[in-house]
Formats: sequence, structure tokens, C-alpha cells
Amino acid sequence: MTDAVRSVVGDRLNDNTIDKVVRNAASTWTQSGHLVGRVSKHRRRVNPTPASTAFALFLGYSLGMRGEGLLRSMWIRVLDLSVDEALKMAGDAKRLGLLNMSLGGGVIEISFTRLLTDAEKGVMHGTN
Repeated sequence: MTDAVRSVVGDRLNDNTIDKVVRNAASTWTQSGHLVGRVSKHRRRVNPTPASTAFALFLGYSLGMRGEGLLRSMWIRVLDLSVDEALKMAGDAKRLGLLNMSLGGGVIEISFTRLLTDAEKGVMHGTN
């Protein structure tokens, strides 16, 4: 992981800072379930919940992604979900009231109208 960080930041960060970034990232990824192991960490497939899936979908939605594109976003990939798995989780999130979703004729519509104020909706849809 140190080499990966170093390849991105080059000489902009010293070794102590890079080590701290790696430790903090490893800690965060361990807490999220992406890494396991006490001494030697290794990546494992995470077990996302409907809530974490709804949040991942919201991140994509807030950046203007819509429809099936939401199910293919990098945030969904971080959760190790395929499009079909993400769709199932989105259905579970809908039943929990975390998002609005409708399917019909191969078209997927996902929105978060209950979570957003009118002002926030305007910003996301470019009306402000």
C-alpha cells in the first residue's frame, strides 16, 4: 500500500507522512470490512447493507448520475456489488424508506426526494 500511495504523491510527501496515510487508510478500510488480518492485512469482499448501498447511490446521485449509471458507479464498486446485487440492495433500501426507486421497461429510476430539501434538489438539478 505504501508503494501505491508513493506512486500517486511522488516526492510531495515525506516517508513519515506516507506511513501515516497508509496506517490511517488501513485502519479505515479495516473498520469498513475491506481489510482483514491483524499483522498482515489482505483485501476481502465486503458485506454491504441496504443503508451503505443507499449512501453509495446517493453519492453518485449527488454528482448527477442517474439510472443504471448509479448502479455502475465507483461507490457501488467499492461495496463489491455487481449491478444485479446493487439493484437488489437498492430494493431493500427502498423498503426501508432510504430512497425512491421504480423499474419499468428496462428503465431504472432512483431518487432521494424524501431526503432532500427543495433547495438541495434545485442545486442537484442545476436550477440554482
